[in-house]
Amino acid sequence: MLDAYIGLLIFWPMAAGLACLGLRRPAARSALVMASAAILAAAALGLASQTPLTANPAFLSSSTALAVAQALGFLFPAYFLYTGLREKHALVIVFALCQLGLAAFGAFGLPAPAEAKAAVVVDGLSLALVLVVSLIGPLISIFALPYMAHHEQHLGPKISRQPQFFLVLLAFLGFMNGLALAGGLHVFAACYEGTTLCSFLLIGHDKTPEARQSALRALWLNSLGGVFLHTGILLIQKQFALADIQAIATPALWTGTSSQALGLLPLALLAVAACVKSAQLPFQSWLLGAMVAPTPVSALLHSSTMVNVGVFVCLRLAPVLAGTSTGRLLTLAGAFTFLAASALALGQSNAKKILAYSTLANLGLIIACAGIGTAAAIAVGTVLLVVHAATKGLLFLCVGDLEQAIGSRDLENLRAAVATSPLTALAAAAGSLAMVLPPLGMLAGKWAVLEAATASHASPLAATVVMLAVVMLAVGSALAVVCWVRFTGTLLSGVAVGQVTAPQTTPKPGQTSSLASGFTTSPSASPSASLSASLSANLAANLTTGPILTMLAGAVGLGLAAPWLNALLLPAGQGDPLAGGWWLLPGLFLVALPTWALGLRARARQSAVSPASPYLGGLPSVAPGSFVGALGRSWTLTEGNEYAPEFFGEARLTKLAGALAAALLLALAGGAL
Repeated sequence: MLDAYIGLLIFWPMAAGLACLGLRRPAARSALVMASAAILAAAALGLASQTPLTANPAFLSSSTALAVAQALGFLFPAYFLYTGLREKHALVIVFALCQLGLAAFGAFGLPAPAEAKAAVVVDGLSLALVLVVSLIGPLISIFALPYMAHHEQHLGPKISRQPQFFLVLLAFLGFMNGLALAGGLHVFAACYEGTTLCSFLLIGHDKTPEARQSALRALWLNSLGGVFLHTGILLIQKQFALADIQAIATPALWTGTSSQALGLLPLALLAVAACVKSAQLPFQSWLLGAMVAPTPVSALLHSSTMVNVGVFVCLRLAPVLAGTSTGRLLTLAGAFTFLAASALALGQSNAKKILAYSTLANLGLIIACAGIGTAAAIAVGTVLLVVHAATKGLLFLCVGDLEQAIGSRDLENLRAAVATSPLTALAAAAGSLAMVLPPLGMLAGKWAVLEAATASHASPLAATVVMLAVVMLAVGSALAVVCWVRFTGTLLSGVAVGQVTAPQTTPKPGQTSSLASGFTTSPSASPSASLSASLSANLAANLTTGPILTMLAGAVGLGLAAPWLNALLLPAGQGDPLAGGWWLLPGLFLVALPTWALGLRARARQSAVSPASPYLGGLPSVAPGSFVGALGRSWTLTEGNEYAPEFFGEARLTKLAGALAAALLLALAGGAL
């Protein structure tokens, strides 16, 4: 069964995607996508029941599989080169040529590295990514079924491109599972480049000039990340003749005499590649540009795929980075992105941009955990990865649904969305609260990061660096709280009489909102998934980080930062029977059912709601929403949020923050020597 689970997680999405390409009937394609969602979820949970484990399935450990992975190392850059030549894009051409040169040097200029001891390694970290990809990714795919039908009605293409869309969408999930489970660098690198290809195709799906430009930006930036990745892999191959990811993540390997020449430079290059993939400053433009894609693509990129590749790499390397200058600089870089992105989110009125900058911020928080490198910090980073994926996937689906229903993604136009789309607005509010309010996962995660950071320094210089990171995290957290409270308050607020803030669109006959299309579909279940993941952070930690904590504590000798964190992350069955979070499992029902009931009740009563006229503080005026104030002057009531663009605007902050972030990453690479 183990080989079956692994094969289904990696190859079934690709096979199902190819089948979608041949299915022109929407009903058959929908049935296949929903069946694939069930298969992926069952395979992921089956794999979780046997974790931790190592395996050598024939289809991944054979010489043929390695040859295919090496061939893909040439094929993907060759396609990127073709695309660059076709589009006459110099940066795509340059980085594709660099990748081809690196692939040729690795294949023909260096001795073949020793094969990985295990083709598949599943510990707490890899299981966390597999669960995110295989549980949240399929839910987004199901959401995409009605969404893309409505999307194409709006665009009106002559021939439906949904088969191609679902081919790439499902293949994306297969590549993500492949890199999460890979025990060898060749398979990992091939899947890494596969995600780059899929993101390019998905972002450019609509084929508009803006989509084409954003897709090319994503391609050249992620190709740049690929250059860093392959350079780091080749340096490791030259230095140690290794391709085993587990061996590379062992601190003892990097303390021997053979590692003195280059120091931690190979790992620093891998960390920079990870920062590109996770869209950390100054590489954030590709992820912001991805908002032009259909909403399921945005949800997928921001929650269960792509951006999580980078934080996954950093967390995998974290045991080696603990206590090193490279690790401390990575912590600073992550904390700085958390601060800067939180500030940029506060200055946005575009709801998708708010979510995008929040994604950058929370990924920076996870990378800061990886730089700290203690067992506690790694565990917290892994839990944050899971909780963030659930909440951010929910929020993007909600905003996309509101955009289709209302016709705008501007936060000011989404004011009082609870009156027109109560279930969606309440779901979005639930996701927002999961970001900021105790005792939910994101707040607990930030608290744990501060605990781990303050316990990880061993010298005055290290203490200074860590405290600077702590200040950045604290200020960034304050800005994030303001941003999310404003976001939630706007959706749940009322509208002043006479003020029209939301352009209304009339659905076509038979057309329904994709979020309200049925409680059995993924978006309707997303509030439950998000809140349950957040409330059950203990349970998520038990499922995903118990094995990695056990192994790291034994191998690296690192203790947990605080007694409460030990209770939070202790696997069930060890010590207190309530530890491990199993007692919070009923939170699924305690949160899901009231949320659903409130949404249905609000929907039933919305037609009977008559908003009260606000007190205007003056004499009545003939014009609605107006009053006569002092000295007989007429005033018109206006309402809106303050975005303070003079402090938090993109034009002011992006260049400065990008330059500082680039300096930190250069220091990261230079300091590794």
